[in-house]
Amino acid sequence: MCTAPDPRRHRRTLARGLTLLEVVVGLAILGLMAGAIYAVVIGSIESTATLQNIQAEDRRVEAVLDQTRLALAHLPAGATLELRLLENEPPVQELVLRGVPTAFLWGERSRWEQGVVTLAPQPWPEERLAGAAARAPRAGTRGEGQDAPPARRFTFALSVPDFFRTDAEGEPLPDSPVRSRQGHQLLRPDTQGRFWFDLLPEVDRIQWRFYDAGRKIWVDQLPPGRPPMIELLLTLPGRTTPVRAVFASS
Repeated sequence: MCTAPDPRRHRRTLARGLTLLEVVVGLAILGLMAGAIYAVVIGSIESTATLQNIQAEDRRVEAVLDQTRLALAHLPAGATLELRLLENEPPVQELVLRGVPTAFLWGERSRWEQGVVTLAPQPWPEERLAGAAARAPRAGTRGEGQDAPPARRFTFALSVPDFFRTDAEGEPLPDSPVRSRQGHQLLRPDTQGRFWFDLLPEVDRIQWRFYDAGRKIWVDQLPPGRPPMIELLLTLPGRTTPVRAVFASS
């Protein structure tokens, strides 16, 4: 004898099935929403960090340009500027200011003893390049349009003889910023024994030009003199347009 199916049991079974399906769909929607919120938050954090880095870099550049403008606008009598071309392509130059005891000062120091300031790009040391390469994305994981890190990186640096000050016997003075001719683990002299202080931590290219009033042209090297105008082209990493500044000398 066959019994008729219980419609109430059938409705309860169907209701349990629908409830389970609704839970699965709800969890899937919740997961999608959580992923979307996470992506938005991470994107916002990265954008904020990038903007802060750009703003900090812009402030450093403005500070360097202000110091350069101040130094060139108040050259003492007898001060000279020399532009040396060390490498042609890409151009690597040194700008040497002589007779400028108060140029590019910081802290409590009132003047440089010798009044000689050299501005030049300095290549990153090997250990710094290795650390940057280790932090860079691995090959094959970079996005389209992203280039590999440059083989050479530079800082925009300043050097003065006062960084290593000695007495008549060649011993470092107590107020000398560097106490050893060999420097230390974080600061090494170059091949000429000069110590360098970073003004900008990373630049792609620095190009100076002097205006030759006699020939009415811009030149990229000049012996010691007093050019009326000095041009600086500063190319920063990740930027296609260089920062251009023109300074008038006093």
